[in-house]
Amino acid sequence: MADQATLRTNGPAAARANAFGNSPGTVGASAGGGNGTGPGDVVGNVAEFGENLLTLGELQARLASIELRQSIEAAKVGGLVFLTGAVLAVTSLPVLLTGVAELLVSEWGLKPGYALLGVGLVALAIAGASMAIAGSRLRRAAIGFPLTREEFARNLNWVRTVMLHSGRSVRRR
Repeated sequence: MADQATLRTNGPAAARANAFGNSPGTVGASAGGGNGTGPGDVVGNVAEFGENLLTLGELQARLASIELRQSIEAAKVGGLVFLTGAVLAVTSLPVLLTGVAELLVSEWGLKPGYALLGVGLVALAIAGASMAIAGSRLRRAAIGFPLTREEFARNLNWVRTVMLHSGRSVRRR
């Protein structure tokens, strides 16, 4: 990975610095009073920083778009099979529960109403427990755009570093 904290001296800022009479290697050494920075350098550095921010935003959007396409492509077949299975399970569930209730009526001699009510309550309890377990696991799962989130955090850290250290001279030992 390239060092994101280094600044190029041959990019747009250097071209703008040349317009103010500086050579390409002396972007920070213009005749701006003795502090080493002139008005052209400040404008050029701000413009280059803005350009870098726009480039980061564009690259972040591209990465999110690529990840979205990959996620959709990966979910097509699996999602269709899952949806088919879910529809089949939901449509067969009433038949299954009614069969269990009928067995309770015929084998244990329960009244039909009590058997249906008991089977329905047990099925509801199992469904609630399943949903609670699935919900807790989904909260811990890394779903979404993990690469985009990671890269966005890196970009924000880079911007913070540049903003924190902008305008400071480098100490030489």
